[in-house]
Amino acid sequence: MLLWTIQHRDAYKKMMDTGTLQADGQHSPCLDDFRESYRWMAEQMIKRIGDPPRGIVYPVWAWYQWEGKRKRPDMRTHGRGCGEKGTPITLLTIDVPEKHILLSDFDYWHFVLNDIPLRFSKDGKIENCSETEKLKSWEKIFDITYRIEGEEDAPVSTQAVLWEIKKEWLIKAENFITR
Repeated sequence: MLLWTIQHRDAYKKMMDTGTLQADGQHSPCLDDFRESYRWMAEQMIKRIGDPPRGIVYPVWAWYQWEGKRKRPDMRTHGRGCGEKGTPITLLTIDVPEKHILLSDFDYWHFVLNDIPLRFSKDGKIENCSETEKLKSWEKIFDITYRIEGEEDAPVSTQAVLWEIKKEWLIKAENFITR
């Protein structure tokens, strides 16, 4: 499956030396703020695609599609938020066997990040529910055909998570500097 991922240049260089790119937290600007959400995603990966290789705790994020289009991310917008201004980053185009990938809806992932249920009342308001029901509601993000009422025609952005990127999956590497 063709994917794109934006990584710190040092992580890319390490992959070229070691043969794999793994999320070690060193270059993840969001990890501290969303550690529990990342743990939840890792638990879902174990349930859906299997255990991580030894020593891996967090997934690597990639793009499957952005706003309904299967194409390389536009780095004029995607290059922002990837670290401090002037950070060297690399856009990797990779071809990963499907068995290593878990797809989810990027927009609905924000319900997980914000620790709120993906559940609505008839009037369109977020419904309160138990912790168990909230966790169950989050699993809807893995049904990339699921749409909240009123959003059926909205373009879908689909993210991919995988335990690691192997050097042999690399198709192309493009270097950028964040603005």
